[in-house]
Amino acid sequence: MLDLHCHLFPDTDDGPATMDETLSMLYIAKEENIDVIAATHHYMEERQTVAEYLALWEEKYEQVQEFIKAEDIDLDIVMGAEVLISPFLAQLEGLESLCINGSRYLLVELPMLDIPQYTEDVIYALRLKGITPIIAHPERNHRIIKDSNLLHPLIEMGALGQVNTSSITGLYGRKIRKCVRILLEHNMAHLIATDAHSPRTRSPRFKKAVTQLEKWFGREYSKVLLDENPISVLNDVLFIREPPIKIRRKTLLFRRKAF
Repeated sequence: MLDLHCHLFPDTDDGPATMDETLSMLYIAKEENIDVIAATHHYMEERQTVAEYLALWEEKYEQVQEFIKAEDIDLDIVMGAEVLISPFLAQLEGLESLCINGSRYLLVELPMLDIPQYTEDVIYALRLKGITPIIAHPERNHRIIKDSNLLHPLIEMGALGQVNTSSITGLYGRKIRKCVRILLEHNMAHLIATDAHSPRTRSPRFKKAVTQLEKWFGREYSKVLLDENPISVLNDVLFIREPPIKIRRKTLLFRRKAF
């Protein structure tokens, strides 16, 4: 199992506070059959340069690797970042270095409450640079929860959608769980990841979500989401996916009252 969105390193943004918490997350990951984790910590260009992020990532990686070897944990950590969208994101120097495992795939975060007006322009500019944006947890965006068709043009332009295991299992409530299923049914979500932040509530767990996915869609489609698609990202293989489907709203037919 591959987890392509995880806040793993200790004392880094809003991830685990200590190395002990990171180790607990690693043990949970192994129990959940996770073999590869992309350590995707938050990147915001107004806070640091790409070079600064990479230097911190390497420092934390080396620290965690020492414990992995000492504890004999059979798990690989690869490069990544969760990059907050901004108007000039595509012009950011060294942006390619933030892609997952040196691939063409970049994890991009939208604000929780909105979809900025410049979003389509940024997606277009990234695609021109040869970067494929992966929209992180769109099912938690307040506007997409209300109208999931808002994600459709972004996917149609070549972006991918990554949804969280905890959204599938209902941790964030019914509305988000309903939204994630709608996105999956309409080819607007292509990857499943934990977006784990700690060994507690938001921990790196897959098994319960896998069971739910198989109930919804069967094993064959679940295997695509959980194995084939993340392997394509990790190995920088061209992503083959079905075109997104617009959601058709149910119309209510009212009979005219007879007077």
